[in-house]
Amino acid sequence: MSDTINSKPFKTLNQQLSILRDRGLDDAHAKAKRSLEQMGYYSLINGYKWMFLARDSNGNIIHPEVYKEDTSFDEIRSLYNFDFELRAILYRALLKYETMLGAEIAYRFSEQHQEEHAYLAMDNFSRNPQQVSSVVGTISSLSSTIKKYSSDRKGKNAIKHYVNKHGHVPLWVLVNFLTFGELNYFYSNCTQDIQLTIAKDFQHTKKASYNSSSQPAITPNAIMDINQMVNIFRNAVAHGEITYSKIIQRTPHMRDIKVAANIRNVPLESQAGIFELIIAMKAVLPRRNYQRLIKPELFIPSKKVVSFHVFQKLTTFDLAYYVLRL
Repeated sequence: MSDTINSKPFKTLNQQLSILRDRGLDDAHAKAKRSLEQMGYYSLINGYKWMFLARDSNGNIIHPEVYKEDTSFDEIRSLYNFDFELRAILYRALLKYETMLGAEIAYRFSEQHQEEHAYLAMDNFSRNPQQVSSVVGTISSLSSTIKKYSSDRKGKNAIKHYVNKHGHVPLWVLVNFLTFGELNYFYSNCTQDIQLTIAKDFQHTKKASYNSSSQPAITPNAIMDINQMVNIFRNAVAHGEITYSKIIQRTPHMRDIKVAANIRNVPLESQAGIFELIIAMKAVLPRRNYQRLIKPELFIPSKKVVSFHVFQKLTTFDLAYYVLRL
């Protein structure tokens, strides 16, 4: 056995509860024990404790950690539940956009390049010398996806079927096996005319869904900036990361996104978060899908999901709903 001392030794559920009570969570008893058992101390407490910890006059967390007066275990669990529900709401909207983008790429690229495996030819992508390595990476990724699924011995899939029966895989089949990151790179590596046509298609879709002859222009730059945000949040939502407070360190330019969303005079954070993501969704989603995203009973949590005390701290969401419902 190793003589190394474990700096983070195992703690039983009762020991975990004792730690929480010592730090000021007086309600950490039987009900809290069930929550720790089902969610795990790390995911629940280490993930959502930060807004509840006491701080000094400089805003630094006091050590050893202690919770603010009147903070309860139930509030931390409520914030966890709120974030869980938020991820579910966002996931549906992000998945809708992902599906739309994949369908657009498949249609417009195939419309212009109708030969088999056209997406494996460098000449069909951007000729910008600065994008050569990115184009090569996209083609390699597409080829690897086909190889992976066509050689899968575990069962049937559409790629395997098309390779065996037709000798090639149409792009409208292949896009369904790509990650959002791969769709993002595919779009950014397309020629400018295809990028512009896809951007215009999103604008026309919004015109039809809003029954309006005038909708703000959606530019290829707006699409690429939206894709950058969606790619980060799509992965975060899918993998259960903390979402309500997530920010993008390298935030894309929001100017074109704000124009496309018809929200020009709303101040935004320098580092994009949920508020900016929802503005991005307003720019590209059809009306029904966007309205479902900001539906009051879904976007504003009920008392069953999060306590009012917690929601008072989430002022970003209050502001977001007020602005985005307009």
